[in-house]
Amino acid sequence: MIGSPESDVREMFRRSGYTLTSQRRAVLDALQDFKGHPSAEEVYLAVKKKNPKVALGTVYQALSVLEEIGLIEAKRWSESPVRYDLNTEPHYDIRCTRCGKVAEIPGLKFDDFAARIRENTPYKVTNTSLVIEGHCPVCQMED
Repeated sequence: MIGSPESDVREMFRRSGYTLTSQRRAVLDALQDFKGHPSAEEVYLAVKKKNPKVALGTVYQALSVLEEIGLIEAKRWSESPVRYDLNTEPHYDIRCTRCGKVAEIPGLKFDDFAARIRENTPYKVTNTSLVIEGHCPVCQMED
């Protein structure tokens, strides 16, 4: 979804049968303001700053719809809350096993990995998940 013009967002909602409500718009705006991959609770706190009456359940429902229609991607790692990502293009992420921070890894091409899989298996790959973990720079300084 990165950089999707407003018309594309509205079209994705129209095709899905959902409506772009003010709550869903607020959640999308909060995600765009984040650097990284926030949890639902972090998105909720950001939305709540602008709309104190919003409920946590409303944010969870909005995130679910946004994921269902393909505007965001949910990242699920063990021992970490679900994180949300506006970048729905194939890419690699790395998660800090200490603080849970998630970041994208620049400079690695996903296409190379997907091509190697296709070359080495008779399977038709429909989904990929690669877990890369380590310690972020801040946590490394605490060592």
